[in-house]
Amino acid sequence: MSDLEFDAKSIGALITKGSKILTDAGIENAKAEARVLMSEYTHKDMAELYSKLKDRLDDFTAMRYMKSIKKRATHYPFQYILGYTYFMDNIILCKENVLIPRYDTENLVMHALELSPGKGIKVLDMCTGSGCIGISYKLIREKEGYHDEVILTDISDAALSLAKENSENLGADVKILKSDVFEVFEKEDSDEKIVSENDKFDLIISNPPYIRTKDINNLIRDVRDHEPRLALDGASDGLKFYRMIIGNARRFLKEDGRIAFEIGCEQYMDVADMLKNEGFKHIKKLRDMSGLDRVVSGVL
Repeated sequence: MSDLEFDAKSIGALITKGSKILTDAGIENAKAEARVLMSEYTHKDMAELYSKLKDRLDDFTAMRYMKSIKKRATHYPFQYILGYTYFMDNIILCKENVLIPRYDTENLVMHALELSPGKGIKVLDMCTGSGCIGISYKLIREKEGYHDEVILTDISDAALSLAKENSENLGADVKILKSDVFEVFEKEDSDEKIVSENDKFDLIISNPPYIRTKDINNLIRDVRDHEPRLALDGASDGLKFYRMIIGNARRFLKEDGRIAFEIGCEQYMDVADMLKNEGFKHIKKLRDMSGLDRVVSGVL
């Protein structure tokens, strides 16, 4: 496709121009992203888009398209520009100051489903971010006929607001609470205070911050410069939140309760040892599509 084949304001010419700008900026999937952005601004699916390449765009739509291309060329995250991403076949809204859901995190949801019994249970999704994990889990279990009580927690107001928006858009009946790890369940005046074995959780799921502080500056620009450090930084060794969660989990998990984490690809042994030291058994490890360690779980 070349600008010479089309009117300068045509869909085809603008896609070509946008693709070149993104390629020159070092965007890995430049052509695909240029097309998806055009699909968004013209409200045409890909099949229709290709049949309309010679159609001329109005000035306003062309301006909006090129503005988004130039913004993406700064390595501003593609999902923030779109305002959404796909996760477990659901549309999950994305906004600044909240971690963007990744495909690899679907492994955590799938494993959590495997750990769940054939009855309704009480589930905690800790460090929920956009809510993609807990919401997806709830919706799938509901389709399977199980009426779980699912609670989503995070310390970030931006994350809690977005999780609420996502849960409402997807019709997921979940409870959303602000909490620093287990803090909300420890307060004497909290309606959610854990007081008995029956009030404890059957399953805790978490994708906590796990990047070592010194490694954050080595992340790709899209993540390093634009995604919230609060959702990335796992302190000097990347293990801060695993220690906090695992060290306190016994007080909030039922006997025989399960816990499952997303982990960094080099963190399995450290997290597995923490689980073993706190009395967890049946430690399991799952790898992602790239063959890297991605999920670890245990049974109390």
